[in-house]
Amino acid sequence: MNRLLMAAALIVLAACGGVSTQNGNGTDKEGLNGKVHKVQTLIYNAKSQGNETVKDGKPDSYRETDFFPKEDTRIYNAAGQLDSVVSVVDAVKYITVYVYRDGNVSNEKLFQNGELLTDRRYVYRDGKLASTIEDMYIGGDKTTSEYPVDASKTEYVDGNCIEHGDTERDYVVKDALGRVLKESAYSEMDDYLTVKEYTYNEKGWLETCVSSDDNKLSYDYPETDDQGNWTRMVITLNGQPYGIAERSITYYE
Repeated sequence: MNRLLMAAALIVLAACGGVSTQNGNGTDKEGLNGKVHKVQTLIYNAKSQGNETVKDGKPDSYRETDFFPKEDTRIYNAAGQLDSVVSVVDAVKYITVYVYRDGNVSNEKLFQNGELLTDRRYVYRDGKLASTIEDMYIGGDKTTSEYPVDASKTEYVDGNCIEHGDTERDYVVKDALGRVLKESAYSEMDDYLTVKEYTYNEKGWLETCVSSDDNKLSYDYPETDDQGNWTRMVITLNGQPYGIAERSITYYE
């Protein structure tokens, strides 16, 4: 995959999992305890060695199915808001920087090796996201697009928020804390539907992911730090070792 395509892929991922929520909650501390300053997450493949699950090299950067957390470094300001995210893919460095106004994200910039790729401005009305204006810079050209929020695509059922996509088979169900409980994605190109359901433990950490292709992921947390945040995650796929994630967390004094 060349760098231009990689940039486009990251832009799509950011659009799917970024800050485009009604109150900007996509950039909070995501359940972390304490005055967190920086979180660095590293991911590895896993294998059994005796009675232990150990690291087994790095996963493919371009894997199609990804049950790992994101490998990046996330920096938070003293107010607990996400200030920036740094990631490196195929020796290319990406940095996302956030600006806030009235507690909501007002601006989000994505840089590739120091060059601006996207510049998003978030427009709110009565405290709720109304539209996103995005400037995109690829190959020296700038394009500007605006994406108004379609209120008809969001509904609330039994305390959960359902965000509908382009078809009735595309949707995401989130609980009151913003955690994804269920997501459904339909590909018209190959007429393929993927549905995933998630559960969380008493600490709010991801516990299981069950997909419609009969795969079940389990997430265990054998190591935590003094603040009670997990520092090691072990992932199993259908009972077999799949991956390991390690987090290094620093705090404000």
